Amino acid sequence: MRAAVFAIAMALSFYANSAEWKKVEGIYSVTAKDMVSPIEDSHYRIQLKGVSAKDLYSAMKATPQKDDCTGAIAKNIGDMQCLYYKATNNYECHFSINIAEQEIEYGVSC
Repeated sequence: MRAAVFAIAMALSFYANSAEWKKVEGIYSVTAKDMVSPIEDSHYRIQLKGVSAKDLYSAMKATPQKDDCTGAIAKNIGDMQCLYYKATNNYECHFSINIAEQEIEYGVSC
């Protein structure tokens, strides 16, 4: 009996603590690091939009600041950037993954 109660409690706690999985809104491309890089498929570039971008923006523990390039309100952590366009109430996030190094790098230049 105790084992059954324990198993049910564990299953319920796992369910309660699991994250909600959602569809991703955005686009991606596998590219070179830059225009002169000899390796054509070294980076996985991601541009999130909509709820996907809003959720990431909200999760970023960074102080919002005005972005000089876009005029949007930006949150930056390292090279990852998310933007909030107040006038249109839209969100965007830009970053890339260096595939070989497994590191986050810039997504879109100014």
